[in-house]
Amino acid sequence: MSARSHRWIFRISITLNILLTVVIIFYLSNSPSYELGVLTQDVKVGYLASDSTIYRIPKGITVRDVSERGLGAIGQFENNRFEIIVTTGRSDLVNYHPSRNQLSQFGNYYSADAIPGTAR
Repeated sequence: MSARSHRWIFRISITLNILLTVVIIFYLSNSPSYELGVLTQDVKVGYLASDSTIYRIPKGITVRDVSERGLGAIGQFENNRFEIIVTTGRSDLVNYHPSRNQLSQFGNYYSADAIPGTAR
């Protein structure tokens, strides 16, 4: 190979390394922290834009932070998000292929800022 082709390969390699570094930094700065925490108070949960409580999550439950950060958070409502992880050895507890009419209006989005009502 000539010196000219070596220079082009070197330039392409440097460019790809810079792009890879930018992508990794962007991903790490926008992804959730997945930090574990404990609820400090009972949380009444309801549908978005609803005035009634669907259920109550008791204080002390361990949760994981799944809030998007940086550019990933733009346009999200109630950006403070957490998830509760439940484990089991039984595979029949969850239907992962429900029909469309079995899903709630907002999918899996519920609000902890629902106007307090009575828990069911």
